Amino acid sequence: MAAGTREQKKARARAAMAAAAADLFGTHGFTDVTMAQIARAAGVSDQTLYNYFPTKESLVFDQAGAFETTLLHALADRPPGSDPVDAFARWFDAFLLGEAAERGLANPGGMIRLVSGSDTLHRTLLAFAHRVAGRAAAVLDDDASTPTATVLADAMLAVVVRVFDALGSAHDASDVGDITARAHAAVEALRPLAAGLPTGSPARPPGRA
Repeated sequence: MAAGTREQKKARARAAMAAAAADLFGTHGFTDVTMAQIARAAGVSDQTLYNYFPTKESLVFDQAGAFETTLLHALADRPPGSDPVDAFARWFDAFLLGEAAERGLANPGGMIRLVSGSDTLHRTLLAFAHRVAGRAAAVLDDDASTPTATVLADAMLAVVVRVFDALGSAHDASDVGDITARAHAAVEALRPLAAGLPTGSPARPPGRA
């Protein structure tokens, strides 16, 4: 089997397991569903499920890799000297707001709804945001002696977490417009923090030349 075909098969299997978990979480809640139940619903062995998702939390955060990769690339691929807040705002609108927010609200077993109802998952979100902020700071400015990038990256991810919280508490899609407006205002408030960054080319995310 060609490498590309194997990767496609693994991606489909991973998506099927995550979808089965979301269906169960949406029906029974995160706490009351076991990994064994998810494996049975997905039609795989317990070990196969654990090979893809080592914890139940990782099934909720199955899009975390895409979240991190797309954000870091958005920041890294901006033109030299451009405002990183513009790059962040474009990524934010595409990944979390607008239609993406409406889809998230419509899925009771998805990350947005589940995180708002679980202290465990919210702590996982905070830890993930902290880790991504550290990597984003390195992309914004690889000079570790300059605190501006760290402060800006922390603020960017704080806005993301606040929007997750707001969406998780929303009644339905009719609330997305107001949440989006408040999110845009929060993003605009980041601009003074970006003023102190160096104006050269941004650093590459880890793993990129």
